[in-house]
Amino acid sequence: MLLRRNFLFMKTIVSIGAFDPTGGAGVLADIRVAGRFGVYGMSVLTAATSQNPKSFNGVEAVSDDMFRKQISDVFGHYRVDAMKCGMIATKSQLKILIDFFSANKPQNLVVDPIISATLGNRVFDKETIDLYRELCGYALLVTPNEKETEILKSIASHAILNKGGDANSNICVDILKIGDEEIKFTSEKIKTTNTHGTGCTMSSAIASCLAIGYNLKTSVKIAHDYVNRAIAGAVDLDITEGYGPLNHFVETE
Repeated sequence: MLLRRNFLFMKTIVSIGAFDPTGGAGVLADIRVAGRFGVYGMSVLTAATSQNPKSFNGVEAVSDDMFRKQISDVFGHYRVDAMKCGMIATKSQLKILIDFFSANKPQNLVVDPIISATLGNRVFDKETIDLYRELCGYALLVTPNEKETEILKSIASHAILNKGGDANSNICVDILKIGDEEIKFTSEKIKTTNTHGTGCTMSSAIASCLAIGYNLKTSVKIAHDYVNRAIAGAVDLDITEGYGPLNHFVETE
């Protein structure tokens, strides 16, 4: 009876992003994180990638027709309480999403702009960057790292979470900017190579908290603490060599 009651009131998120065969990042990680928060995760696949802890070996985008069909299948038949956008593989996918969000105002959208050199040294021209900026305009929150913030420059969104995990420091400082207000979330940087998928984990955790009903500040705080625990819980993880995943199975609060 308890399980049925929880299912009846279950919240949902949609992850729009790529498939990582290792499960450390992308939609596999997003759905795992959502489940850890008791949220039902769905996905719209943008691309399949070939990667391992030591190298990024390729990416193939899904066709525009398949991309549109997935959007229709999910958003046309399911309640969506929150969503996140991760890796968008092509300009046409960006345009499809912008058109969809223009016609269907998104609720609790988190955009994690995967446009830095960590993804196979992809090159983005001015049109692509401008499309990303337009997409960010529909977001409640954008979560760029330092390099992505520099590339995007001005971002029109309700709020921006500047992630400080890549900074050369012993302290990690994430800064949430909502208008003129700045809120800092500080933690000690954990020494480990098992940090693959940190950005995906952060954005999907925030989206999950928003779906549950937490406000933005609380969602970021819970997600920040969860990511730190997931990194700490991965220090002794020995399932691979090199750049391994986080431990998503730690406590959420």
